[in-house]
Amino acid sequence: MYKILIVEDDAGISKSLKLYLENSNFEVKIHETGEWVHEKIASEIPDLIILDINLPHKDGIVICEEIRKEKMTPIIMLTARNSEIDRVKTLEIWADDYIAKPFSPRELLARINTIIRRIEQNKDIIQEQEDDEDILKYKDIRLDLTKNTVSKNMNQISMTKNEFDIFKKIMQEDGKIVARETLMTETIWYDKYMFDRTIDTHIKNVRKKVGDKEMILTVRGVWYRLNK
Repeated sequence: MYKILIVEDDAGISKSLKLYLENSNFEVKIHETGEWVHEKIASEIPDLIILDINLPHKDGIVICEEIRKEKMTPIIMLTARNSEIDRVKTLEIWADDYIAKPFSPRELLARINTIIRRIEQNKDIIQEQEDDEDILKYKDIRLDLTKNTVSKNMNQISMTKNEFDIFKKIMQEDGKIVARETLMTETIWYDKYMFDRTIDTHIKNVRKKVGDKEMILTVRGVWYRLNK
């Protein structure tokens, strides 16, 4: 069952839409403000987000831009603005689709199902790649050695080159310990490892970005390993 998060401050719209979508076999959660949206997404992990533009505390356009810096979760924008510039803006910030109020729940459902079909196609592609030697996998994390990308639950995670290279090395060792010295001199080519805490900062950032503080373990302060 696919999970949908509705971010909409109009209770009449959100509750009626929730009922309609639940009757269409979706699991639906509601969030009524522009505040704490990212925390709600992190806790609910929705497959699709329905996001109103005109929200209290934070504009939906800003929220969409912030989400896109970390996740590629499909987003459908709800807007009372019907001008061409507003429609173009929603697509420029990488929203997957938009629908203007007032709208038909049936039309919105059709747009949702179109996106769901795309998600299913992506799953099929990923399944075909499961045995690909260029893909490193750990739980719901996938590291693509060919594209130099990291994803979690099909959502791409943005990393700097150093973060990616460090994470790749630890993933490749598959639970074996990796010395800070090795990461400094052989991975990011920085030889002042005895006097520098750069690696610790990169590791901290990687843990935060993948959303798992226990994924990479620190061993006696100078080694790291994948938690396997």
